[in-house]
Amino acid sequence: MARKKNKGGDEGGGSASWMVTFSDLSTLLLTFFVLLLSMSSLNEKAIRSTFQNFDKTSGILFFKQYQKIRQNPDIVIQDIIKSLKSVYIADVRKLDEVSKTPWKKDFKLIVSSGNALLVKKRWNPGDFSFIFGDQLLFESGSATLKPQAYAILEKFARFLNEASYKAYVDGHTDDVPVKSAAFASNDELALARAHAVLEYLVTEGKVPPEKVALGGYGDTQPLASNDTPEGRRLNRRVEIIFEKIK
Repeated sequence: MARKKNKGGDEGGGSASWMVTFSDLSTLLLTFFVLLLSMSSLNEKAIRSTFQNFDKTSGILFFKQYQKIRQNPDIVIQDIIKSLKSVYIADVRKLDEVSKTPWKKDFKLIVSSGNALLVKKRWNPGDFSFIFGDQLLFESGSATLKPQAYAILEKFARFLNEASYKAYVDGHTDDVPVKSAAFASNDELALARAHAVLEYLVTEGKVPPEKVALGGYGDTQPLASNDTPEGRRLNRRVEIIFEKIK
């Protein structure tokens, strides 16, 4: 009489194979959760130290502020101003101490009375601009950047590369005819200065060309009256307008 097959034995062999696969899966899951636990317990002080060392070289972003930069441009404004003050030494004075003209309400502060650096809050939420007096970036009648301008523009290039903003670089002059053989008019001088700034941002700062544009307005958009030396000084400027990319 033929022996009856033991079906239970066959099933038992299949069960052992299934348990091997389950064991492998369990090991992988355990490894994954251990990895998550180790990542969550990273030393925050060590990470902060790394970011601080980076900031001291050329960055403009702080460890705590990195994720907030797109929502709060004031962080960028304040940090760039700190960097600028370390590069360009000048007295910081309130705008009211420099001028009583009506346009002062549109500006936040001014650095020095000799080379004006104005920070202006734009009309659109999130947009803002920096306005540089021409003597801070250029020699009189010239469109060649001063060496001291490089460190300043590096800050802006860093910001444009990291954040969702684009920039418009606009050149402006007073209404005094240009006294340089290199330029036929104030319009040409204004445009050449804006181009010098834009070229540095793209060439040296590696800012994508599609994130920057330029304009030259000559004496058509004055900030103050051209009837006084101070007014003309304020009108000779380069403005970098930062517009949030929507």
